[in-house]
Amino acid sequence: MILGVERSSLVAHPDARGTLREIWRRSSQRIDPRQALVTSSTGGALRGMHVHLRQSDLAYVVAGRVFMALVDLRTDPLRTEEFWLDESESLLIPPGVAHGYATDRGATMLYLLTEEADGADELGFRFDDPEIGIAWPVASPTLSERDRNAGSMRAAIAAVRGHAQSTRLETV
Repeated sequence: MILGVERSSLVAHPDARGTLREIWRRSSQRIDPRQALVTSSTGGALRGMHVHLRQSDLAYVVAGRVFMALVDLRTDPLRTEEFWLDESESLLIPPGVAHGYATDRGATMLYLLTEEADGADELGFRFDDPEIGIAWPVASPTLSERDRNAGSMRAAIAAVRGHAQSTRLETV
């Protein structure tokens, strides 16, 4: 497991009306959300790879499922994780950990952010960067222009590690 990443199983409380799941509770998770975002992605969409310098994300799949890829840019050698995520878990992603997801059938994601998003905190790199070799389950993904034109993973690593040195962000 990548340091600081937390996959939390969410207990389902079903009744005749449906299901209740608690996504976040201040007393049990160490983040202080400042913004909430919802994304809706069609089948074949890929979002990523993105990394934040200061912001943590708590991600939750509201509907569907996603193939999640994580790359810890703070470490040498790089640590990676790839897994399917659905409504049964939440995922806490700390600063310096690149993340992206693809959905084969479509998905809706909810994010709680520890900083208000303004673009200044976010970097990215190509989802298909040959140095990392993520096994994406979508052959010809639908991408945003920003993700299609993203730079190299090496440039993102340099930015994350440079920021860590300048702010004394804990690295491993």
